[in-house]
Amino acid sequence: MDSIPLVAPVPLEDALRQMTLQLQAAQAELVEIRHTQAEFLWGMSHALRSPLTSLLGFAQLMDVEVPTPTASQKSSLAHIQQAGWGLLAMIDEILDASLVGSGKLHLEMEPVSLEEVLRDCDVLVGPLARQSNTRVHFSWPEQPLFVAADRTRLRQILTALLNHAVSHSGAAGVVQVSCQHAANGRLRVLFQDSSRGKSAAWLAHLHAANHIKLFVSQQLAGYMGGVVATELTVNTATTAGQASTFWLELNAAGRAT
Repeated sequence: MDSIPLVAPVPLEDALRQMTLQLQAAQAELVEIRHTQAEFLWGMSHALRSPLTSLLGFAQLMDVEVPTPTASQKSSLAHIQQAGWGLLAMIDEILDASLVGSGKLHLEMEPVSLEEVLRDCDVLVGPLARQSNTRVHFSWPEQPLFVAADRTRLRQILTALLNHAVSHSGAAGVVQVSCQHAANGRLRVLFQDSSRGKSAAWLAHLHAANHIKLFVSQQLAGYMGGVVATELTVNTATTAGQASTFWLELNAAGRAT
């Protein structure tokens, strides 16, 4: 009977070294895939943006041309422009996502006043709040609060979260915005909405429409050393339905000089 040759066991250190090399190769491949995806999104978004901008321009010209469009035509043009601007905003968000994914994001970190940026966001989201008859209540801090952030990107995140809260709250809803101290010398901005019993299908549509915007907000917050998080509350005692609290947490900073 032939004997079975014995195979010398591989030393543990060699096995660990081989596994480490394989893991590093897989990580490098994943980084390359993400970079390729980001480059593709960047190119595709730019290719879509140019013709869409032209279409919106033509729609605006048609809206003011002589003879004046009929009421029915004006309604159709309004729908075209509303859909076009919404799609253009989504393309810009995809461009931001591709910028984050490609690692080409440049930030100008500085001490930024939360109250100043929140007041800007209030102006930007004001038309949406008035349209849905949603009340936005700000609890301004007694003392100025500053965070370490890029001012433009901070405004982008806070506007996205406020916009989401107003949309989620629904008609005649209420959104509470407040600032508070968190652990480890950080500051937190909270957006608490009061949903009016929205259906599960409506909430699913809302979250799908805001997915890119919230994803970009989370990524931008991470680049600035912060985090975006949320908590869903189900109120079974009333007909208020579901309410959510989103918050942005960033490192506190001293007053800008």
